[in-house]
Amino acid sequence: MRRRVLRVPDSDRVSRIRLAAVLTIVVVVIASGIAAAVALSARSPAVRGGNQVVGPVRLTPAQSAAQAAAATAAQTNSKLAASWFATQAGHGLVIGCDPATCAAILTAGYPTGGQVVLQPGVSLPGPGSLIVASAAIRAQYGQQLTSRAPDVLAAFGTGVSAVDVRLAVAGGAHAYGQAARRALAARRRAGHMLLKVRNMHVRNVAKKDLSSGRVDPRLTAALRRLAQHYPVVLVHFGDAGPLAGGAAQYRIAEIAVPTSRRGQREVSELRGMEKLLKGRRSAGRPELTAKQVAGGKLILEVKFLAPTPL
Repeated sequence: MRRRVLRVPDSDRVSRIRLAAVLTIVVVVIASGIAAAVALSARSPAVRGGNQVVGPVRLTPAQSAAQAAAATAAQTNSKLAASWFATQAGHGLVIGCDPATCAAILTAGYPTGGQVVLQPGVSLPGPGSLIVASAAIRAQYGQQLTSRAPDVLAAFGTGVSAVDVRLAVAGGAHAYGQAARRALAARRRAGHMLLKVRNMHVRNVAKKDLSSGRVDPRLTAALRRLAQHYPVVLVHFGDAGPLAGGAAQYRIAEIAVPTSRRGQREVSELRGMEKLLKGRRSAGRPELTAKQVAGGKLILEVKFLAPTPL
């Protein structure tokens, strides 16, 4: 300090003025260093005592836009799932969902008081219930969700904003998988037997669906019942649920309504077919819709509500 900064030989004394000046400079440098360190720690994460203190994260415009788009997509998918419930799900079911989705299901017109609002600390509903797996539900229950409700009936959207409708089962995914394989084999046998019924007339695509075992057993039984009294021209199977897995079953069949000649008139057999199918108990009664297609022909849509039995 004496030789290089103050330029004073070792034998001479340092004046008080020079010493005060040097001390002032040192204090200013130290204070500036402390201020810089504080400013830097306010801008970036600091580690104290092993805990990381993270400051607020600022998103880029592109990140903000992506976040808003994901939130909009999730809300849209929840509304689509709610509309699906209003038209496709059986009444009186127990439904597990997050608060916003439960409200949307009721708003869509689904008539039940059996919703279970899934919040932290609430267990998943039991076998036979339907669970609406939004992003919040997937994050909350994780592997437990896919183990207890492995069967996807319908899915809306993809990625983190997707909303799945899942069926809760007994015994977990492994036991359900074994039961599902046995049920698939039984449905295939029933489909092959239906193709051999004399009054059944099945188009090629529908024939493949029957042989694959993907037709709801309630629908197979209804078609067999109709074929005992009428010629059944099977046009199309449909509605396994939007984006559902490959194992989902078809719950809808479209049938060409036959006519019979009475005197000089051609009379539709629609009323007789509807009466035959509506004569079942409510649990096994399908929804029936008559539609007129090109050429004036009538198509009878036979639909059973979800979930389908194995």
